[in-house]
Amino acid sequence: MVQYITDEDKMVRLDFCAEMLRWIDEDETLLIHVIFSDESTFHVTSKVNTHNCRIWGSEPPHLHLQHVRDSPKVNVFCALSKTKVYGPFFFQEKTINGFVYLDMLENFLIPQIDEDDQEGEIQFQQDGAPPHYLKNVRDFLDLRFPGRWIGRGGPTSWPPRSPDLTPLDFFLWGFLKDQVYVPPLPANLAELRNRITAAVELVTLDMLQRVWQEIDFRWDVCRMTNGSHIDPH
Repeated sequence: MVQYITDEDKMVRLDFCAEMLRWIDEDETLLIHVIFSDESTFHVTSKVNTHNCRIWGSEPPHLHLQHVRDSPKVNVFCALSKTKVYGPFFFQEKTINGFVYLDMLENFLIPQIDEDDQEGEIQFQQDGAPPHYLKNVRDFLDLRFPGRWIGRGGPTSWPPRSPDLTPLDFFLWGFLKDQVYVPPLPANLAELRNRITAAVELVTLDMLQRVWQEIDFRWDVCRMTNGSHIDPH
């Protein structure tokens, strides 16, 4: 589906990318310490989750999608650093609200980050999804990453409608689904989870290094085009 952004959105995107690139110019190690995060939905039937599959353009793509009703699915959380994939974490709940999300952070992600963040330098990124904006979540992030998290209501604002700027959307989910939905399709949720876990293990250090170069490139393109979406081609 077409991901529309307003002129105001473009200004927010421009300001974000300019600020991040300025930080990198001042400290080249900044980007190394950023961890990006996101959730995605995987269906047994390989039904497309349009939230994480977008086409950017000025004209409708004239495509149609065939939907399967009540397809079994799992909601998956992952986070990426320049050297590591955190996850996958599979939510047991069908609906992810702020309290479910906070419980995952406290009991799954943060203990793993603590092992890798002995000097307190990691910057944590999340998008502006409603569960992420819960006050309890923001208070927790302020305590764990004081002045060092990116998101709606955070010390650094994440620009809305910007999946082209985060590696979960422009890299990881597409890579995993290419690996998971190789025929024959998963027979059930257990097999689907096993395939997702195995696909995450295929992400190499070299791949992550190239993804981080792409992040720097995309932020620079966004700045040069005054906040426009990055051409997916």
